[in-house]
Amino acid sequence: MDKSIPISAIGERSLIAYISEIFNTSNNPDVIKKAGEDDCAVIDLGAEEFLVVTTDMLHRKTDFPLQMSAWQIGWMSAAVNLSDVAAMGASPSGILAAFGLPEDTELGFVEDVSKGLKDCANYCETSVIGGDMDNHDELTITGTAIGRIHKQNLLTRSGAKKGDKICVTGYTGSAGAALHAIENNI
Repeated sequence: MDKSIPISAIGERSLIAYISEIFNTSNNPDVIKKAGEDDCAVIDLGAEEFLVVTTDMLHRKTDFPLQMSAWQIGWMSAAVNLSDVAAMGASPSGILAAFGLPEDTELGFVEDVSKGLKDCANYCETSVIGGDMDNHDELTITGTAIGRIHKQNLLTRSGAKKGDKICVTGYTGSAGAALHAIENNI
């Protein structure tokens, strides 16, 4: 691939596939699903369980409409990660959250984001178990969720076959419809 191509020209999925080739050259026998292969990386814990791990980075400009409350931002930051753990069929063990905060961010805003994270984690029967905080030009929240699953119950994208049931929570497209309504003052 021409390395002078801007990443905007290849798209997120192609960029992930390209970078995953770099990361997946190691030969760690404990890693069952490597970077970019599924919703989560899968690590063999031995005996009967796998550990699943995922991470997502969210930004004010691209992910959090100005109309979102701080609590909603926190909830969303946890939910996007915990949903990946659930997609693998795993039970969440916890979530870590790293905050990049502009210097003028008010304490009450950080408190409400934290409460949203905690409330989503509690709803998913887990907890926020750690994280990090740093100054940043733009509100940025990176979540990392971990979970455990018995080996025979692991769900993977490659395991799907014709005739399988596809299940969703809520209403398909409702988040996109809400964003469209917000952006268009509907």
